Amino acid sequence: MVRQVFFSFHYGRDIWRVNQVRNSWVAKKDREGAGFVDAAEWEEVKREGEDAIKEWIDDQMHGTSVTAVLIGNETADRDWIRYEIKKSIKRGNGIVGIKVHSLKDKEGSTDFSGSNPLKKFVVEQDGDVQTLSSIFPTYHWDRDNGRENIGDWVEEAAQASNQLSDVQRRSVRRRESIAEGLNFDAGTAVVLLIIIAILIDQYTDIDLLENFDLSQYQQRTGDDSMFP
Repeated sequence: MVRQVFFSFHYGRDIWRVNQVRNSWVAKKDREGAGFVDAAEWEEVKREGEDAIKEWIDDQMHGTSVTAVLIGNETADRDWIRYEIKKSIKRGNGIVGIKVHSLKDKEGSTDFSGSNPLKKFVVEQDGDVQTLSSIFPTYHWDRDNGRENIGDWVEEAAQASNQLSDVQRRSVRRRESIAEGLNFDAGTAVVLLIIIAILIDQYTDIDLLENFDLSQYQQRTGDDSMFP
C-alpha cells in the first residue's frame, strides 16, 4: 500500500531543507508526498485569500494518512502550520515532528533550532488533557538518521493516531497555559515551584523566600529532606 504523507513547513525559510527530506521520502516507490508547491503557485494561492489557502491545504491533505511537521527556527509561529496541525488531527492523520534546522540551505548555512509546535496543542477526553508532543514523537533529521528511519517514523505516527478517539480528535486546540497537559499532580507542582524558589534564593540576589514560611509546608508533609 502506498503511504501518502502531507509535509507541513515554513516555505520561505525552510524550503531548501524541506526538499532534502521530501526527496529522501519519495525515493522509494511505495511513498508519496503532498503539500509542496513552487513559489509562483504559492503566491497565487495567497493572493486569493484565506479561504483559498484553506481549500488548497485541505485538497493537498486528501488521501494522506500522516502529516510530517518539518520544524525549523520559526515553524511554531506560523499560522498556517497551526491550521495544518489542527486539520491533521481532526481528519485522523498521524503526526511526526522532524527537526530540520541543522540541514543546509541553498547558501550552505544551517539554522538555529526552533520550538516544537506539537507542544502547543492538546487533546482532551473526560478531563484528561494531553499535549500532541506526548502522543506523537519528534525526531532530529541528522542526529536520528532520518534518511534511514523516516519510514519507521511515519508508520509509528499512523499507529499512534489509531489510538486517539473521535472525541480527542474533535477536541484538539491550542494550549491555554504552559502547565496544561503536563502529567504531574498539584503536589508535585508545588514541590517543583519551591525547589525553583530555593535555587533562585541561593544563587541570585532576589529574596523570593524572605516572606515564605517553609515550616508550614514541612509540618503538612513531614518531609524536610529537601530544604537546607
